[in-house]
Amino acid sequence: MDSLVGVLGYVGIIFLLIGYFMLVIGQLKVTDTHYILLNVLGALFIVITLHAGGVLPIFNTIVGWLVISLFGFYKNRMTTH
Repeated sequence: MDSLVGVLGYVGIIFLLIGYFMLVIGQLKVTDTHYILLNVLGALFIVITLHAGGVLPIFNTIVGWLVISLFGFYKNRMTTH
C-alpha cells in the first residue's frame, strides 16, 4: 500500500508540472478544463501521499516548479529583448 501511495504522489507531481509547463509555453490557459483537472488531480494525489506520511514528493514538486518557472522567465526575457 505504501508503494501505491508513493506512486500517487509522483503522478500528482507529474500532473502539476505538465499543467504548469503547458501554461508557460502557451499550450493551455488558466481557464482551460485540462489545466484545472491536471491541478486538481495533481493536488489530490499529493494530499493523499502527504496524509500517508510521505514528504519527498513536495520537495520534488518545488524543484520542478522552480525549473519550469526559470524556463518561463528565460523564455519571457528572450521574447522581450
